[in-house]
Amino acid sequence: MVDLVDLLDVLELEEVATGRFLARNVTSTLPTTLGSQTLAQAVVAAERTVPHMAVQSLHGVFPRGGYADRAVDVEVEVVQSGRSLATAQVTFRQDGREHARVLTMLSVDEPDFLAHHAALPADVPGPEDCADLPCALLPWEVRTFGGADALALDFAGPPSLDVWMRCDKAPDLPMLSRALLAHGSEGFLGPVTLRPYPQAEIARRGGRGRSAMLAQTVTFHRPFTVHNWLLLRCESPFAGAGRMYSRIQIFTRAGELVASADAQGLMRAEGPAAQA
Repeated sequence: MVDLVDLLDVLELEEVATGRFLARNVTSTLPTTLGSQTLAQAVVAAERTVPHMAVQSLHGVFPRGGYADRAVDVEVEVVQSGRSLATAQVTFRQDGREHARVLTMLSVDEPDFLAHHAALPADVPGPEDCADLPCALLPWEVRTFGGADALALDFAGPPSLDVWMRCDKAPDLPMLSRALLAHGSEGFLGPVTLRPYPQAEIARRGGRGRSAMLAQTVTFHRPFTVHNWLLLRCESPFAGAGRMYSRIQIFTRAGELVASADAQGLMRAEGPAAQA
């Protein structure tokens, strides 16, 4: 389980030089660094290095696992910085060994020229119609229709899921909302991919073996706050060749699309698939 106080403390990066920070990892039972936490720290590092802009998008790649029990050196290289846009590369190293790299684009607010967004269907159950969905990565309110049964191991459903989440116990700061949403967008990418396959089918295919997130992109479209309910419309359009691909659209309760995320992960069988 990830603790909210611990997660917020992890986002308080220690600046040791311009564009250089010292960080630690959240306390968990996993021996490796959480990719979701790395994305959140990249938001903070980039915005503290380019303080007059906000992160608009970030694309993280995770070539190897970091060590959860070791300090992390975070380096921000400003590739370009202009009046309305900036690009910064955030690199994460331990003992000189790079384990993650996040390319961020930052921007200032600009007026609309064109304006449209995906529509939220009227029949999506609201958070008051949903039940709690425990999620070890997310130390805040998470709900979905059917609660934990929606991701039960013996349940088979479509590779999609609507999830509501809200974190009103963290400081209500725009940068922190972006960082927490970046962290929160990873938790359902794998489970949604597995949703069509009940436990018996997974076992027939050889059992679930190694899985890991390889790359993830998060784009922020409009201002928002995690103090209010956000709807994550999660879906997995493709799985195959030892990979999984998932994407998420994030809406406010009013139906405004405020962010999007997509990811590619590794998912392999544990052993040779049993003969049908």
